[in-house]
Amino acid sequence: MNPAGFREFLAPYRFVNQDSSNDLTAVKIHPGEEGNSSYIPASLVKMIVKALDLPERRTFLTDTTVLYGGRRMTAPDYASLAYDHGFRMPDLPPFIVADGLAGTDEFVVKLPSQCNAEVARLASVLTRTDNAVMISHFKGHLLAGFGGSIKHLGMGWAAKAGKLYQQSSVMPFVKVDKCTMCKACIAVCGAAAIKPQGKSVRIDKTICTGCGECIQRCPEGAIRISWNQESHTFMNRMTEYALAASMATRIPVYVNFLINISPDCDCMKNERSPMVNDIGVLASSDPVAIDQASLDLVTAAAPLEQNAPAGLDKFLHIRPDRDGKEQLRIGEKIGLGNRKYRLVEV
Repeated sequence: MNPAGFREFLAPYRFVNQDSSNDLTAVKIHPGEEGNSSYIPASLVKMIVKALDLPERRTFLTDTTVLYGGRRMTAPDYASLAYDHGFRMPDLPPFIVADGLAGTDEFVVKLPSQCNAEVARLASVLTRTDNAVMISHFKGHLLAGFGGSIKHLGMGWAAKAGKLYQQSSVMPFVKVDKCTMCKACIAVCGAAAIKPQGKSVRIDKTICTGCGECIQRCPEGAIRISWNQESHTFMNRMTEYALAASMATRIPVYVNFLINISPDCDCMKNERSPMVNDIGVLASSDPVAIDQASLDLVTAAAPLEQNAPAGLDKFLHIRPDRDGKEQLRIGEKIGLGNRKYRLVEV
């Protein structure tokens, strides 16, 4: 990966119009959670910004705050974390948190009739954004099976209220006989919804945000979710929010990096080893097509360690109760994009 290669690769998607000097362009990224090492590094984001000839002083990097505890929960701490991870001036445009100081700055987008939800609550920065470039890391995800452009659109542009709506059906429960009272879940619960109760912990569902952080952090697997009941609801809401984000601003190009393809999201600390060797980078104007192509390439790849063999869905193998293909099916059904694609190698 080098600057000249990216210029050739992204030439069909160069969209800057010199007559539109007042346009503001967002570069949607995920700067990575503290302790995570698999996020797309600043050096590669810089190459994309340069390859697309994005104008200085009219371009900014952005992401939204999260529901759970940590350095991505408020804008000042998140901006500091992004700086620590190399997303800083003068090498890159400024990093601006899209949903305000605490994630409550939002605007409402009315969804079309084919959606179940009537509206989506998105980050307020989209009201002043003329163009957006989506830079996504294709990898596994605890709730979505895998995360690429669709997940980055749906969850990544949602204000905190929108994230809560998407995840509100994903309520964890405690398998009491497996709980050792290590309290790791209590330490990471940003909503303070988990408390000791006898020889186990309990989750107060009236204040739980459904972020899923406790599930990831429990060393004994004592915190579970009834996925068979909640899978479709979460996937549907996330994909409808992706449609809302695509309606809110012009998105000429989606870029998926198929490198460091961990089973875990960039929002997780201490993510697991890659499932396959690095594959490359994809670009498209269709978020559904690029995610379908990304999934197909990972499925076809030879596995590393004990992952599923070539030809089998590696994400579904790790999380058999999370079929990420559902987001592709829903996306095509509601008009977000098309699963059919033609792969052109550069």
